[in-house]
Amino acid sequence: MTLERLAELSGVSARALSDMERGRSRGPQHGTVAALADALSLEGDVRERFVGLARDGRLRGHRERPGSPCELPCSVTDFTGRTAERVWLSRLVYEESAPGTGVVGLITGTAGLGKTALAVRAAHAVRPSFPDGVLFLDLCGMSRQPLSAGDALRSLLRALGVAERQIPDGVPGRASLYRSLLRDRRALVVLDNATSEEQVRALMPGGGASRVLITTRRLLAGLEGVRRLALGPLSLPESAQLLSGILGGGAVSDRQPALTRLAELCGGLPLALRIIGNRLLSRPGWDADELAARLANEGCRLDQFTAGDLKIAHAFGMSYAQLSDSSRRMFRRLAGLPGQDFDADLAAVAAGVSVEDAWAALDDLVDLGLLHDGAAGRFRFHDLVRLFARDRLHREEPLAEREALSARVTSWLRRSVARHGRPGRPAAGPVAPSDAEAAAAPGDAARRAPRTSPAPALLPSEPPGDPGGGRGRRPTRPCQVPPVLLRAVPHGPSSSPRLDSRAPGQTAWPVPPAQERPWQPSGTSCSCTVASWTDRAGRGSTTT
Repeated sequence: MTLERLAELSGVSARALSDMERGRSRGPQHGTVAALADALSLEGDVRERFVGLARDGRLRGHRERPGSPCELPCSVTDFTGRTAERVWLSRLVYEESAPGTGVVGLITGTAGLGKTALAVRAAHAVRPSFPDGVLFLDLCGMSRQPLSAGDALRSLLRALGVAERQIPDGVPGRASLYRSLLRDRRALVVLDNATSEEQVRALMPGGGASRVLITTRRLLAGLEGVRRLALGPLSLPESAQLLSGILGGGAVSDRQPALTRLAELCGGLPLALRIIGNRLLSRPGWDADELAARLANEGCRLDQFTAGDLKIAHAFGMSYAQLSDSSRRMFRRLAGLPGQDFDADLAAVAAGVSVEDAWAALDDLVDLGLLHDGAAGRFRFHDLVRLFARDRLHREEPLAEREALSARVTSWLRRSVARHGRPGRPAAGPVAPSDAEAAAAPGDAARRAPRTSPAPALLPSEPPGDPGGGRGRRPTRPCQVPPVLLRAVPHGPSSSPRLDSRAPGQTAWPVPPAQERPWQPSGTSCSCTVASWTDRAGRGSTTT
């Protein structure tokens, strides 16, 4: 009987039969063995011996591997929350795919959100649904030398039972063998910490019952046909629950108000919550209220997120290291802006570049999860990421550059207010950079270009929705000044900013009612506005 005839009778592909014949697949799965036995009309003792030899081949393959090189890590025992995300991942397992296309899930999000923990937890939960194994491979995407596609395929092929001498030399050959093995099996492959589309394209399945789950800090917008899950921070109740779970039972209830405050200061980042929980757990004599008071001080908050080799600044620093020089400059200087959010025009003024160059840098920061982009083309930091950016600003920018940043942003905001008038009045046109701003940014003026954008509209007159805030689309409003800034900035070149007399010692201008703050997401507060910021700028500080 020819190989082609056997493939026709059994329903097993000729490629799979060829792999078995050549020794590349020495342990075919039970369904494949049964189909071959039926095609060969094997019965009785002969059939039992045939099936037994195949089973021995599978077991021998596992014994010959000195521990799988792609073994799934253990899951944390105190995993908390992510109910909707786990439901999404469970559906991914059983979702049908079109012929010739594999099912791939992509989990994206900034550092510290628990992408790996979620993927590992889900993989353990669905493991019974994948009788041919669950593989895990760290692609080292944030390291200086990420794992190449060729090396990743070598590790995966070895984990799938292919002997080293039988692994093809080039990436195309390895990828073809990898896809053929996954097509005839039901396996789950978790690819953690991916860095680029090029790295993972060769690792995606070509069809069949196998699944691939990828985690990455980048958006990997170039990947086609993948199911995307954008991971966000934990809610405050989930954060408090995770912190309580890390600390265990005992006197947690007695410290619940302090733990809730600690959870709030962690900003919903599981990594930050784990660091704080581990610090309290390893130091039973520590007072949670005292630690919360220390975290409340923004000047030293980032230093508190350290527990042994766990450091929140290290996690952010790995993303920061991936940026180009211009994007790093943008990232640092955005930390010197007042308010909770900003648009591309103000970012361009801060970085001393053209608006188009500012958009490119902002896109890089969003791609790595260091910025969040929202409706109407506005951007914002996560609180802890902002503190990291501010730390980079003071470490890497000299005092003269920080003072120049303060001067040109203050000048631009004042002229923006004068240009727009009171809140709700239609804008008269874009605010061009002044000669003073260019003079206040030595070395930056050459990076700026004239801006010719359509006349902007104030935020209160914008309809709800996202008219162009997404990647690849540019809003037609290059200049947006939130009403709170319009109120805070003095109207006149001779005016000097002052603190609100109604709140002695307050370092921020009062925030208007929520209905007057359409630019600000719910649940946030504007802790610093132009008045207090420009007051400090005169003292040479950009700390917000």
